[in-house]
Amino acid sequence: MAFVKGEMIIAIMHTNYIKSLLMKKLLYLLAAVAFFACNETPKQEEKKDTLKAGVEKIGQDVKSAAGAAGDYLDEERQKLRGDLEERKNDIDKKMDQLKSDGSARSKEARRKLGVLRDQINGKLDELKNGTAAGWDSTRTDIDTALKRSDREWTNFKQDFKELFQ
Repeated sequence: MAFVKGEMIIAIMHTNYIKSLLMKKLLYLLAAVAFFACNETPKQEEKKDTLKAGVEKIGQDVKSAAGAAGDYLDEERQKLRGDLEERKNDIDKKMDQLKSDGSARSKEARRKLGVLRDQINGKLDELKNGTAAGWDSTRTDIDTALKRSDREWTNFKQDFKELFQ
């Protein structure tokens, strides 16, 4: 999973790099258009039209890159949402199983599972309300929460192994 996350980060960084290159090209072309606009001869007018076409092409490329980045972001959100929902469903199933057992140990286990489920619900809300600008920090925060959740779930199963038989 860490290898895939690294690839995702590299892909996002690559997409941002491409966007910055395209934006630089756009700025250079706009500066050239402004420069040539001062003294227009037929030849310069032709160059101006060529530059305008280039600017439009770069604008389309930037929009396309932004659209691809947005699609990628949506896909990543769906993956994270699926991972969080899966963990939440596992916890809910175990809590339902423990309801039939009225022991104090079962009640303690349900309480701990409830805390873990509430943490996951909080991360689901963060994911739902997160912005593209804050995606990196949201992604890192949720990855950390998933790892912590994995550890807590494993520790929980060890602490309450008699309830998992």
